Amino acid sequence: MTVAESLKDRNLYSNLRRAADLSNPFWDRAVSEGLADITADRVAGFEHRTIQGYEFENFSTYSYLGLDTDDRIRSGAIAALERERTLNSSISRMRVHSSLLDDTEAALSELLDAHVLTLGSAANAAWSLLPLVASGLLTGGEPPLMVFDKNAHFCLNAMKASVADETTIVTIRHDDVDELESLCRTNSQVAYVADTVYSTGGKAPLNELFALQAKYGLILVLDEAHSTSVIGHNGRGAVLDLIGSLNDRTFLLTSLNKGFGASGGAIALGRNGGSRNRDLALRYGGPLTWSQRVNVAGLGAIAASVELHRSGEVDKRQRQLRTVVELFDSLVDTPASGDGLPIRFVTLHEEEQTITAAQKLLASGFYTSAVFFPVIGRGKAGLRLMLRADLPHATIERFADVLRRVTE
Repeated sequence: MTVAESLKDRNLYSNLRRAADLSNPFWDRAVSEGLADITADRVAGFEHRTIQGYEFENFSTYSYLGLDTDDRIRSGAIAALERERTLNSSISRMRVHSSLLDDTEAALSELLDAHVLTLGSAANAAWSLLPLVASGLLTGGEPPLMVFDKNAHFCLNAMKASVADETTIVTIRHDDVDELESLCRTNSQVAYVADTVYSTGGKAPLNELFALQAKYGLILVLDEAHSTSVIGHNGRGAVLDLIGSLNDRTFLLTSLNKGFGASGGAIALGRNGGSRNRDLALRYGGPLTWSQRVNVAGLGAIAASVELHRSGEVDKRQRQLRTVVELFDSLVDTPASGDGLPIRFVTLHEEEQTITAAQKLLASGFYTSAVFFPVIGRGKAGLRLMLRADLPHATIERFADVLRRVTE
């Protein structure tokens, strides 16, 4: 058998060779134009300086509330290092772990009114959670049909091969509630995998999804990475802002790095079923079980950020962010205008046009993300813009003026 013959049934869930063939020329140009692989001597906040000496203001940072530069979070990380006298425990948490881990996860669990487990990243949270849900272990034993939204984040889609070892996978059109309901009618157990706030803008139809859950028992696996801290009282995210507390057919994963301002990722499991699902996740959750833990400094930062979330500081910063978003929407018209979220996308369609516009913006002192395939569909390239609570209004006005000129 030749290599080609052995590969004929592969690439059911991804095709890196094809993606590279299509997108590498644009990545190469982005790097050559100074739009990617930038080295800077200051990477937090919105003001950056490169080692070549030029400065720019960053409209491509995920720190929506500006917590990445908060002294209290940095102090929390330092205090944890001083307490533990090490950066890493260098042993599986299932063998031995520190009380710092217990204390930090207990604080997160209280904030979210859920069983919360931490990992090194949101991607590792997806790696741990999705195969567990697919196996049926967390929902009574029957493997559900796993339905992925077409626009689900890469870290979710990347798990399809592992999920397919446990059950059947279907991918449906973006936010297609009717197709999802049709699958619920014809299958005894269905789990839907999606983001709540999408990385290129927009929000999932959560009311409709929870209506399907009430009607059919739909299992929901939702990525709150771009929603945590940004939405809801005390920054509890879009799902908890809507339903109050998790039920045992809703599973959340999130980033503790983006709006949260700390480090790592997390899984949130409902409390109603007791600690059984928590135990199963810890024992069979892949990277959760073994090596992918948050280091000591990260745990200290998470604990400090939890205190900021509970203190009302995050609610204040959410109000500041809404003011920034409203100002931006008054100056730049995008399809997402008025949704209150901090992500905006300017569709330019062509990759070359997108890279040229991003290069002109950078030359004017503004960095934006030139987004093209495979991050977004072919022919849908554009500029992804991230807004922060601490962006000065004068900066937004200057940016909007330059953006208007380079995209006309």
